Amino acid sequence: MEEFEFDCWQCWETNYIRGRPKGFWSTTHYELPGEWTCWSCGALNTTPDD
Repeated sequence: MEEFEFDCWQCWETNYIRGRPKGFWSTTHYELPGEWTCWSCGALNTTPDD
């Protein structure tokens, strides 16, 4: 598991989202959730595509 940093669109607090490798051989491609909830304000955020 790898952690990625994303900022909340509403309160700009940093959130750490865990991603799983897409294959057992891959260290560069990770599967992230499409939506996540900010730990600080509870706003629903979407994961950017890039």
